[in-house]
Amino acid sequence: MDFYKWICFFFIGIVCFLFIMGFFEAILMMDYTIYAKIPIALVACWVLLLSFRKFLTMYTRVKAKIFATPQHDVKILLTGWGVSFLFFGTIMASLYCLNVYQPQKINCDIQNQLYGWLLFAVVGIGEEIICRGIAFRLLCDRIGMTWALILSAVIFGFAHIFNDGATVWSALAIAVTSGWLLGVAYVYHQSLWAPIGMHWAWNYLEGYVFGCPVSGAFIQHPIITSRLFGPTWLTGGSFGPEASIAAILIGVVISLYYTLKLKQKRTTKGSTVPPSRCPPVSPAPLYGKNRPRR
Repeated sequence: MDFYKWICFFFIGIVCFLFIMGFFEAILMMDYTIYAKIPIALVACWVLLLSFRKFLTMYTRVKAKIFATPQHDVKILLTGWGVSFLFFGTIMASLYCLNVYQPQKINCDIQNQLYGWLLFAVVGIGEEIICRGIAFRLLCDRIGMTWALILSAVIFGFAHIFNDGATVWSALAIAVTSGWLLGVAYVYHQSLWAPIGMHWAWNYLEGYVFGCPVSGAFIQHPIITSRLFGPTWLTGGSFGPEASIAAILIGVVISLYYTLKLKQKRTTKGSTVPPSRCPPVSPAPLYGKNRPRR
């Protein structure tokens, strides 16, 4: 593809999906009954996914798929949830043992929890389409998988620099942990549902379960009302535990595990994804007879 055409796909795609996601987020954040927000959130997810399918079809000039089978997609999504549950649960257990995370009371507001679950579903799908489905995927086509992983991780980290409580340290922490991990998981599982599940679960667990700031945003009425106190490098400060040294160390371990598993998979079974190619959302064939025309 001509470089200038590629640039247009890259930037226009990102801007368009930022607008779609922001539009639905703004609607969901308005004050009205949760029962009206349920269909709006479902419509938002569907619009994002269908728009992404259209975008990929235009970019690759091959009809893209966004679903494989319900059983497969749910399995990959739950795998992402499981990884984030292990990842963030280990972080909070570490901070608790270090006596810097202190639960104060437990209360479960079902409607509030449902709202958080729906809101972060939209955020997870929207941000993963932008950061992995567009930025990472298109960069793979230009500079190869390794450099695309590095650059997309940096972009993802510094995209949070304008959040409340954000610093260069917090941006680098997100890039080193979440940015690389989400990209590697996308390639390893051959499905965008894996990083969507990780992103969705991470935000929900951090804010609505453990009561911590989510990238600088404070959540009202979490299950666990808590207090983080201690040095910023250990707790993440007002930005949240994702900027703590505990998140970086644990994230590096999990990311390294995924990276080694990906390398092993490509070595022992042959590469199912060439270095300059990534899957769409589900493992729809993009290679062989259906390889995109360039």
